[in-house]
Amino acid sequence: MAAKRWTGALCVPVVLAAVQVAVPGDMRPIVSTELFADVQLSATALVMSGTNETLSIPPATPEYIATYVAEKYRDYVNPSGFCVGGDPGCLLTAVYTPEQMRPFTGLTDLTFDESVAVGQANLDACIRGAACMLTAPPFTDTDETALTDTVYVATGMSQSAVIATYQKTALISDPVPDTTVSFILISSPNRPNGGLLERFAGLYIPFVGLTFNGATPTDSARSNPLLTIDVVRQYDGWADFPNNPLNLLADLNAALGALFLHPAHNDLNGTAVLQGYYQDTTYYIAPSELLPLVMPLDALPLVGPVLARLLDAPLRVLVEAGYDRTINPGQPTRANFFYFPNPIHTLVNFAVAIPTGVDDAIAYITKDPTNRPFHTLPQPAYGVGGPPIYAGAIDPYVTPDVPPVAISPTPALSAAVSTRRVAAAARAVESVVSPAAAAGVPARTTRPTDYRRAMREPEQRSAHTDAAASRPAASRVTTGAGRR
Repeated sequence: MAAKRWTGALCVPVVLAAVQVAVPGDMRPIVSTELFADVQLSATALVMSGTNETLSIPPATPEYIATYVAEKYRDYVNPSGFCVGGDPGCLLTAVYTPEQMRPFTGLTDLTFDESVAVGQANLDACIRGAACMLTAPPFTDTDETALTDTVYVATGMSQSAVIATYQKTALISDPVPDTTVSFILISSPNRPNGGLLERFAGLYIPFVGLTFNGATPTDSARSNPLLTIDVVRQYDGWADFPNNPLNLLADLNAALGALFLHPAHNDLNGTAVLQGYYQDTTYYIAPSELLPLVMPLDALPLVGPVLARLLDAPLRVLVEAGYDRTINPGQPTRANFFYFPNPIHTLVNFAVAIPTGVDDAIAYITKDPTNRPFHTLPQPAYGVGGPPIYAGAIDPYVTPDVPPVAISPTPALSAAVSTRRVAAAARAVESVVSPAAAAGVPARTTRPTDYRRAMREPEQRSAHTDAAASRPAASRVTTGAGRR
């Protein structure tokens, strides 16, 4: 009986894998944030990409890689506060990972597990100071390179977040002496509560070669923790899958979320809010304005957006019935076929959601958010009657400083982020990204997400800045060709 149940569940990840590859990630040209002479930064950022998106030359161009790395620095690495300690200068690098998944990226490509293994071996070599394949400034070629820093920030999204999970596990069992490593995970399938690879941990899909390897660990050593930030978008089927797969409406919504939301790694700006703490990891979620279920409707001209908002509130109550949002996002949580919320509460919330949807539609039509004839409140992220986003702190390695109520959907600028870095990024329109391309993109003057200054509290980190602090950034990269 159990075997049949797990076999039936296999169709869910196959659909999600297919739709992920069908829509490549969005990448917009932005200004280059290559090392700035007038800004004192530190450490090395190891940036990786997602499935079907390899950061190496070829097939990618120097302009694409420079843009990609700069965007991840601007939106995640810099706000995290992790790029401190070690050598002077935050060296931005693109780490080679195959990012393949047979047959979705090609019939002769590596399987998912094989691709992840190659990428993790290369990332491990970079962190341990061995020769590894990466692209460093000025991003003109990919070369075998040895890094000599003592502080690293590994940034992974989608498949490379799985690579980062394996790497974090390896560092917990075999740490690198006198080295501080942090992780930033974006749209991670290994998220402990919501990630598809934890929901169905233990499964394996042959031919695709996809092992459901469980949750990203959070129990690194407190003496030198592998501090981690995990950011997902609500209803992304890879990273925010329902607790109860028997809620078929929630399953369909998650599958559509994998199609519409998972590839949009660069659209989390200004929307991610604090969701909770669990040991060495801080979790954020970007609430979805609309259910993926109604997004096709929203794309229809004229009446489509109105109908989408009319239906969203009642449908969201039914979709959220498949989730247990009271569980901390860092608590490893597998699929629970017996989870059902209180049916009376669900029925009451559904009844209230109907006039809420009407008010939402009227407010949209009139372009007046206060025009709500039924006097309902705008629905929260988890729907009418849903719990707050913040799920608390469990054995946190850092000191929580946000109260568990009324968290703003647009967090304020972090005190840990230097505005001089932002200004410097806006001025760097020469170099790799062409002035013409950069001129078409408005420079940002504030950080999109507050990743909290607590993430860089000195008592929680090992900042190895003694002998390394006196060396120039250029000396941290050595190659056989003599290039930086």
